[in-house]
Amino acid sequence: MNNLGLLLKTYMRTSFGFNKARYTHEKRSKSAGMTALLTVCYVLIIFAVFGMSMGMMDSLKSLHAEYIVLNIMMMAASVMVLFTTIYKVNGTLFGFRDYDLQMTLPIKTSTLIASRILILYLLNILFVLGVMVPAGVAYAIVAQPAPAFYPVFIITLFAIPMLPLIIATVIGTLIAMAASRFKRKNGMSVILTVAAFMAFMIVWLGFWTNSGDIIVNFADVGGMVNNVLTGIYPMTGLYGNAVGSFDILSLVLFLAISFGAFAAFTAVVAKLFKKLNTSITTTRTASNYKMTDLKEATPKKALYRREMKRYFSSSQYVLNTAVGPLMLIVVAVILLVSGVDGFGVYSEIPQFGQLLAAAAPMGISFFIAIGCTTAASVSLEGKNLWIIRSLPVDTRLILKAKLNVAMTLYIPTVIIGGTLFNIALSPDPLFIVLMYAIPLAYGYFTALFGLKSNLNNPNFDWTNEVTVIKQSKPTLVTMLVGMLLTIAPAVLALFFGRPVMVAALVLVALLDVLLYRSLMTKGAAQFESF
Repeated sequence: MNNLGLLLKTYMRTSFGFNKARYTHEKRSKSAGMTALLTVCYVLIIFAVFGMSMGMMDSLKSLHAEYIVLNIMMMAASVMVLFTTIYKVNGTLFGFRDYDLQMTLPIKTSTLIASRILILYLLNILFVLGVMVPAGVAYAIVAQPAPAFYPVFIITLFAIPMLPLIIATVIGTLIAMAASRFKRKNGMSVILTVAAFMAFMIVWLGFWTNSGDIIVNFADVGGMVNNVLTGIYPMTGLYGNAVGSFDILSLVLFLAISFGAFAAFTAVVAKLFKKLNTSITTTRTASNYKMTDLKEATPKKALYRREMKRYFSSSQYVLNTAVGPLMLIVVAVILLVSGVDGFGVYSEIPQFGQLLAAAAPMGISFFIAIGCTTAASVSLEGKNLWIIRSLPVDTRLILKAKLNVAMTLYIPTVIIGGTLFNIALSPDPLFIVLMYAIPLAYGYFTALFGLKSNLNNPNFDWTNEVTVIKQSKPTLVTMLVGMLLTIAPAVLALFFGRPVMVAALVLVALLDVLLYRSLMTKGAAQFESF
């Protein structure tokens, strides 16, 4: 048990940058500031979920269907666990960099496996708690359930991520094993994961398309939404019956399936652990290598190519940062095909038409802000930092190359997404311009803020890329700040209209200028001090 605790403690400290042994007083202060900012953002997200839940439950109160909100949030948490775990499997449970080192330690293999599975579970339960607890509090206030609700809610809370985690692990492992058969396994891993994501979206939309007109039959909204959620993920029905109706059989089945599947999953992983790791980490080389002429380029181009190669060399890096832009394109296509009213039915967002007409540029900016490449770009230098530091080039060119990778992702996404939104909405000329200008300004802010955050709180001691790509404080803070800076103006635009959009553009453009000047001076000095 001591070894298990030590493994978990070591992983969590290195993952979130809590190892301060080598920190100076200044770095400790910056790390503490990042932690405080992350905490504030997390609390604000919790309040946002609480407010959203209160609003939906208030509209369902007259129908006595408040429990539907818990089902929706449970489904949302499960889907998020599913997609965020698929590309964390290869690098956390299998194929982690220090596999050989850890296997030589005087620790039982079963203990090592248990620590890796618990790591995946703990990372996901944090998100589930952030979604379900505020939703549960809102339900308790609005519905005023019987005392039996509270123990049932708490017990089921910790079982929610188990089945999605298992499904994601199976999918992620199959993708990693299939990709390992190819020479360019990182690229193939990205393609297969994106294909899995698209398949899920098609299934999701298929269920919604066949679910009927929710707006017309509003009196049956609770049952219709519940039928759709249950059709996509049957565990939602068991959860709703257990928490909303105190159905003992549903509660027993929900817990038995979750814990039973988790126990069986752990046993299977223990039996196949070494075999799967060997299969996934096996590399394949080409036998027809040929010498070619060495290409020359300016320092600016060479650094940009280096950053792009580093970006595409990691499937986790690509998937974690491209999911937002990819979702934007999917949403834009659906909006174009189904129209505003049709998409409003699919998304279940109250006053969706008014929100879209007032703040569509913020919707595009939201998807841009949740995928930041620069928040991990400095930390990913890792033990090879000395290579880039020893190059005879201006440090500012290095930082600009990292920024350019982000803009290479953002600019085409904004052009495609903005064009599709403009075609679907047919707005006035000013709004057409804002549809491109605001997301580009937010995209540049995201790149600048992410790079600044990573310079303030780098982590070069990682053993798994996922720890800095997905779980580090700079990545989380950048994503949460971007979400808040897009959601707040969108809500204000509903009440104050177009001036809010213009003011947001001016404010973010000003922040872009200030952050850029800070990066080219203080940021360059920080990088040189590493």
